Amino acid sequence: MKRILPIALLTFALIGHGETPEKKTTVSESEQIKEGPATDGPPVAAVSSIEVDDIQGFEYYAPQIQELIRQSLALTKLNLTYSFGSADPKNGGMDCSGTIYYVLHDFGFKGVPRQSNEMAGWVQDKTLLHRVHEADALTHPEFSALQPGNLLFWSGTYDAGPRKIPVTHVMLYLGKLKKSGKHIVFGASDGRSYQGKRRSGVSVFDFSLPRSTSSASFYGYGMIPGVGKIEAKPEPVAPKVIAEAKTVVSESIKTITEAKPTPSMVKVSEPVKPTPTPVKEETSTKPVRGPIVVVAPPQTEEVRSAIRVEDKPASVPEKPKVASPAKPQPTQVASASKTSNTKPKTTSTTKSSSTKSKPVVRKKAPPPPPTPLARAKQAASSFFNDVRRSLPQGVGR
Repeated sequence: MKRILPIALLTFALIGHGETPEKKTTVSESEQIKEGPATDGPPVAAVSSIEVDDIQGFEYYAPQIQELIRQSLALTKLNLTYSFGSADPKNGGMDCSGTIYYVLHDFGFKGVPRQSNEMAGWVQDKTLLHRVHEADALTHPEFSALQPGNLLFWSGTYDAGPRKIPVTHVMLYLGKLKKSGKHIVFGASDGRSYQGKRRSGVSVFDFSLPRSTSSASFYGYGMIPGVGKIEAKPEPVAPKVIAEAKTVVSESIKTITEAKPTPSMVKVSEPVKPTPTPVKEETSTKPVRGPIVVVAPPQTEEVRSAIRVEDKPASVPEKPKVASPAKPQPTQVASASKTSNTKPKTTSTTKSSSTKSKPVVRKKAPPPPPTPLARAKQAASSFFNDVRRSLPQGVGR
């Protein structure tokens, strides 16, 4: 009997221990999120933290978003609790809006509001607040504009009284995990979970939407003013297009006005073209009454190219002007023959050339009238007669 009693007591203790299992947190209990004033005393910190390398595509984030997320994850390693009404980590904990306020204010945004509903209005006025009405999952089209660095807003997480914008909770969207691809957020909460574990304090949490039976609901999201990509509202697009159209019309008018004076300038320049006036001066300049045809001055003044250009009737009256200086005088021809013995040969050539008008061809000039040729013949004959008379008798016979 003495042996049986201890065995019986041992078995009874083992059975009693098996009938009282450990109390585990169920899903329904994890849904009891406390993000308002604490009633059960200060909570105990139970936080989770990750590294930036654990975030999918973090290297492609904007530099401002990367730095903002680094500062946020640094707070998750301080073991801070959820402390309602606190916005300073020196107090040992912060609430949801106090955590986001501290991060953004420390990042350099001085105009950040303190409360979550005011932050929603700040995003709505400065950038664009995307409202969510029907989405029951993050794959819904209402989340197509979601980007890392967006502020996330909930409503109905606790009784905050009447507010113009019914927002009671705010967090920061971090992106997706590399391993699981799940959406994660940063903030402060008491009761939200991370990878199936209930967390409390300033931590990393899973991004999940409230159930339809919950009193809380997801309100919307938006980019922080001044960080990352800011989407413009569609209202000011119309005046911009009108302004561009005005500029196009003005440019076309300018081109038309600039193109108009060109034909008028051509019309003005056409009558001004009679530039052969200097050529006329060269042709009209009458040389001294030197009747010698072979002398250089008529060759220099005789820029016959100008006469060729003026094939117009204006060149007709100039022919007698060219022919008029070719009045040979016997005295001058005789003087020319006395100076050189070769000149009589040229006169002999002039006899034959006078009939053929070779001097004119040599000078590329129009043929002279018949009267000067007759005079040239008379001058030549008188010259030879004078020569014969000057010679002694019997020499030229």
